[in-house]
Amino acid sequence: MGNNKKKKKGFTLIELLAVIVILAVIILLATNVIIPLLNKARKKSLLDEAHVYQNAAQNYHAFDIDSNDQTASCISIEDLNGEYVKKSSDKYKGVVKTEFINNEFVQTINLTDGKYYVVGTGSLSLSNVKTNKPSGFTISCGDFNPVLAGDTNENSLAYKLLMNEGGTTLDDNLDIINARVANFNNGEDNPANSGIYKAVDDDGATYYYRGNVSNNWVEFAGFYWRVIRINGDGSIRLIYSGAKNSSHTGTAAAIMNTTYGDTTINSATTNDAAGDVNPVTTNYANGTYGNTYVGYMYNPAKVVSTYPDRIPNSVLTLNSFFTFTNIGENTEYYFFENFDKNVNCDKGNDNDESGFCTIICREEGVDCVKSTLQNLALDSNNYSTTDAGVYPATNPTQYVYKNKYKYTCWGYGTAVKKNNSSDGTTSVYVSCPIVSEIIGTIKNSKNSVKVKLHGLFSESEDLANQNIKDSNIKKRIDTWYENNILGQKDSNDNYLENYLTDSTFCNNRVALSSEFPLESSIGGSYSYIGYNEIYLHQPSYICNNRNRDAFSMGTSSQSLVQGKHKGNSMLKYPVGLITASEVAFAGKSSGKNNTNMYLNIGARFWTMSPLFFHSGSIYGYIWSVSDTGFATTPTGGGQYVRPVINLSKDVLYSSGTGIESDPYQITI
Repeated sequence: MGNNKKKKKGFTLIELLAVIVILAVIILLATNVIIPLLNKARKKSLLDEAHVYQNAAQNYHAFDIDSNDQTASCISIEDLNGEYVKKSSDKYKGVVKTEFINNEFVQTINLTDGKYYVVGTGSLSLSNVKTNKPSGFTISCGDFNPVLAGDTNENSLAYKLLMNEGGTTLDDNLDIINARVANFNNGEDNPANSGIYKAVDDDGATYYYRGNVSNNWVEFAGFYWRVIRINGDGSIRLIYSGAKNSSHTGTAAAIMNTTYGDTTINSATTNDAAGDVNPVTTNYANGTYGNTYVGYMYNPAKVVSTYPDRIPNSVLTLNSFFTFTNIGENTEYYFFENFDKNVNCDKGNDNDESGFCTIICREEGVDCVKSTLQNLALDSNNYSTTDAGVYPATNPTQYVYKNKYKYTCWGYGTAVKKNNSSDGTTSVYVSCPIVSEIIGTIKNSKNSVKVKLHGLFSESEDLANQNIKDSNIKKRIDTWYENNILGQKDSNDNYLENYLTDSTFCNNRVALSSEFPLESSIGGSYSYIGYNEIYLHQPSYICNNRNRDAFSMGTSSQSLVQGKHKGNSMLKYPVGLITASEVAFAGKSSGKNNTNMYLNIGARFWTMSPLFFHSGSIYGYIWSVSDTGFATTPTGGGQYVRPVINLSKDVLYSSGTGIESDPYQITI
């Protein structure tokens, strides 16, 4: 019988070739059309997520921070997930930096899903989505800096500065910088340890120069400058170091020379005329007291009051009262029986802050006497070792004062006598800003007593530190800016102000809480937070009271630089002084000699940071800097003034190696 089954037939060669061609076409379509479409869709999806996180960060700032707080904030993606981004995913990592420019939210984002990366500021498009991790990309707020927020402009000055630390790539250099650890217990002038270090300020990661560096010179506006740091907002902070065609040390590296408490300023350049007064602070002889005058701006308002307004008792012992120490051991003073502060004190005004109080006696020898402290207060008949208030209760060393002649001006008032022809008596008048009322003596001490103070004081710490009036040093710096920067152009017809930006200068006026009693704003001795930063070697770029002490640009009709409203908005121009923290980060350390570091100019110069108020010498001390380290005494000559400015993060590098003979040249 025949076989009825059909034989199986395979593909012919032509059919196989046709199938291969079809598969090749499909693969080609997938490679060139479908896969790119899928990748574009994935990129678009991540871009959409970036927009969601930007909006979420704005809401976070408005509700979790403060809708009225216009300081910059950095928010991690993790903090937004859950509450502000409901359909969030753990695969998203990154940060959103929110700042305000012209009262508008401006946001910079770094976002990754592990495969793609979104980097950019403001409005974003698919061009902001990258396949490869951009150099400098970070997902930590502590590491975030707009200069490094992806796609770093290799022509920027900031990029050039970071690339000059020994590595081949930006990430190599950042690794070198991040590995450096500063020892703030010692000054840094060893070239082997010198270079750029990293810290954190209010805006993010800041990259600062430390030690004996020689490659941070910049030429701008016809002057030479040294780079202090790349700020957390990406701007570049410079300190004045002299005119282009001059020496860059001593007087030539400053715009003026000052003497603390003097009535003159010696011009260091032809651009500034002499004749201003008290450039940084004002002392007792000018009718001030307390912490008012340590501000870059201050509040001159005073009230007639008593510090402390209480009496010694079993609880408030003499130890809790003010100790006056600036007393001449063999000096004779007038001591008065009566004084009425409500009648005999003149408050002065904003233009004449030298208010005073006058102590009067009708008859010398009856209601006032002239004597040394030793003859009067230390006589055993004039104090009690048993009255309530002595300190300590057993074996006391501070005694309650019992003599009726208890009011004096010490050495700060000049006595005026009047002979009374009617009865042959002599009346005595002594005027001074602060009247001391002796309430206690100190065992075996010939130059110190416990007192109440009567006179003109700042009403409170907060009022004393309000920014009402420019300090004289601020006036001088603003004048220098007007003469040398404002309205000036460079050789390419660019306004010099187009190179600059608004970045904060922190005049930290926060007193140490452990040393700041209730009344200390109107007397007493106390330290500011700079004491910890310098003496205890704990510097910080964080501004403790930004709304008050972070000096920043306001709205100026004259300046081209627009305020970002990141601080107190009290600056007229974008210029200030270096802070004590910046000097400490740069390599200075209190009590440690440091003769070889980049801030040295062969002379002492001012910071804008307060140190402490000292009751004995009646001075509010400002940090100043010498070649061997920090100097705390503001008296004497040789206090130089060096302006500080901030270049925009977008300023471009043109040429130069950064050394003094070949400084960086910049353009925009």
